[in-house]
Amino acid sequence: MASQAEFPSRETHRIASLAGNRLVVSSEGLGWRHVYASLATEQSWSATVPAVDHLCLAYCVAGSAHIRRRLPGTGQTHSADLRPRCFGTIPPNTESQWQVTGAPQVMLLYLRRTLVEQVVAEVYEGDMRRAEIRPILGESEPLLEQLALAVLSELRAPSGTGGHLYTDALAHTMAVQTLYALGDGVIRQRAQAAQSARISRQGVQRVLDYIDTALDQDLSLVALAGVADYSPHFFARAFKKQVGQSLHQYVVQRRIERARHLLLKSDQPISQIALLTGFSGQSHLTSVFRRLTGTTPAEFRATGLRVI
Repeated sequence: MASQAEFPSRETHRIASLAGNRLVVSSEGLGWRHVYASLATEQSWSATVPAVDHLCLAYCVAGSAHIRRRLPGTGQTHSADLRPRCFGTIPPNTESQWQVTGAPQVMLLYLRRTLVEQVVAEVYEGDMRRAEIRPILGESEPLLEQLALAVLSELRAPSGTGGHLYTDALAHTMAVQTLYALGDGVIRQRAQAAQSARISRQGVQRVLDYIDTALDQDLSLVALAGVADYSPHFFARAFKKQVGQSLHQYVVQRRIERARHLLLKSDQPISQIALLTGFSGQSHLTSVFRRLTGTTPAEFRATGLRVI
């Protein structure tokens, strides 16, 4: 299955590039497929923001601002204080007018339109017209916040240990949680039912076997869910519930176990072992190996060979 291209910044509002605002970090160049994220320190600004295809979530990390937002297409005007740990949204396909007074540090999260549409179509059994996501400003959403903080942590210091699997899982889960938190009662009820469904025992085993044969590849959440014959939107949650580890953690563990085996049972260079186990290079393998085992691949190989 072909991998989807990276979510580019050109498909966002580029608010961080407005005069006075300063971009701290973004997911540009990280290869994230379903979500784009940026962290910026903003100053007071006002602008008309053109419509983009994707749903935008704004999470206040620090500082605060008073915000006035107008949606010309609907005639709606909202005013609120955006404080740390609170969210706002910029609806997709909607021009909006903003007046921001203050100096907040804000993370903008864009969920790819096709991802949101797929979740809605599945939950509503193809009837996209019934789904509505209410626009919010200055509201707290604790479960959505946990996901936002996980994205922020990966944005600030991407581990890359599971390829793009981790951010894929976060994006799918965030799309579901956004619809759950900001959608109507029908979508909540159906999302809860979908989340409670189990992956078949055979499906779990097929996934575990597939992972072991593809540790050198950039594993895709959608592909793994397909192997399990299960919804990709709820797959990561179901996998963790049934296997006892997150999908990302399981893949990293298997990659390190395979690396340990190759270090002791082959004379291949560590740089080659890194590529065979799905890491970007020797330094990447060394960093993760040390973090999880307390030693480096070279030290492990030398010690293990002496014991043998």
